[in-house]
Amino acid sequence: MIRRLRIAIDCRIGDPSQGTGTAVAALARALSKSERCDQSYTFVIRKGMSDWLGPNVFGPCLMEEVPLAQRSRIRTALGSIQPLRSLWQQLRGQRVRVPGSDGFVESRAFDLVHFPTQMAYLTKLPSIYQPWDLQHVHYPEFFSQEEVERRERHYRAFCANASAVCVQAEWTKQDLIRHFALESSKITVIPWGSILDAQKKPEEPEIDATVKKYNLSRPCFVYPAATWPHKNHQLILHALSILKRAYRLEPQILFTGSTRNHKEKLESLALELGVHKQVRYLGFLEERELQAVYLISVALIFPSRFEGFGLPILEAFEAGLPVVSSNATTLPEVAGGAAMYFDPDAPDELASHMKSILENHSLREKMAEQGKMALSRFSMQETARRFQSLYDRIAKRSCQLASGNQNALGDKK
Repeated sequence: MIRRLRIAIDCRIGDPSQGTGTAVAALARALSKSERCDQSYTFVIRKGMSDWLGPNVFGPCLMEEVPLAQRSRIRTALGSIQPLRSLWQQLRGQRVRVPGSDGFVESRAFDLVHFPTQMAYLTKLPSIYQPWDLQHVHYPEFFSQEEVERRERHYRAFCANASAVCVQAEWTKQDLIRHFALESSKITVIPWGSILDAQKKPEEPEIDATVKKYNLSRPCFVYPAATWPHKNHQLILHALSILKRAYRLEPQILFTGSTRNHKEKLESLALELGVHKQVRYLGFLEERELQAVYLISVALIFPSRFEGFGLPILEAFEAGLPVVSSNATTLPEVAGGAAMYFDPDAPDELASHMKSILENHSLREKMAEQGKMALSRFSMQETARRFQSLYDRIAKRSCQLASGNQNALGDKK
């Protein structure tokens, strides 16, 4: 009888509506469809948060909810007050403490643990760590000093502790080598696939229902991203202003994804530029609604300054939607020759591309076709297969090390 390799996939994240949560759900769905009988997968999530992942877990996959580790009353009380939290950490000599395992994965005798998000902890089990990006290194101004220190120390420690480090793009691999001085052989590049590749496109009645629900009008562009500063929503607002003033074009822009404090600045800027009536914040959408929004849009705009991969680009390709993207970090690697590019600090370049998209139907059709061709390089099933191979490789290496240690002990005796 074949002994199954038991893998814990620890994704105890706080906000699964972010890109990493979507990516984990896609990985769970792909692994659940696997026909391999020599591996099993247990997704470890926070207690009470099964709704976001549960529908994607079946077959060889399981899911276990784990309560958050108990915190002392004094630490909990002080933790909600930033100055007191920093003082408490300094008094304890733990300004930035690297978390260790709470013992759950070890107690279940898993063979290895995979951290598919930047959340991790130190463990003696063989592990895979996925630092999606090192944005804090390139844009420290987007974070508090405490957060920069936390990310720097945590990511370094998790990379050092891991049996393998996994990233989604070659650009990120080289960034890790430059900044953390990691050995190239320790880093594996496994691109993600489109999370929509297994989904049936919504029919016209469903699309019409989404249009009516959110009171949408055409023509419209879409940008699916939380309103973090590095997502660069403001560039789109400036481009809309140029289109309106110079060409009398007034398309809508549909911002989807969770909103953050930065939204207030965006609303103020849109009002100042006179484009506030063209801007819609739709919030976090379910997959079917997001697909409907893609299908009514003329193009996806992706002005981000920093990305570890760029999943929305693949979603747009899957939906047959042209992509207009910034040329920052990993994005040209992901989209290849299927997108129109612009400098993330050049709203005039973006406005010019948007004008071309709006006025040239044949261009839109050509770009949609190129996107479909580019998508052939990405597949969630291939992503799952490559992770399965990585699990095998790490488990085999772990067994060899354990065997070597036993032999060494025998020699000493």
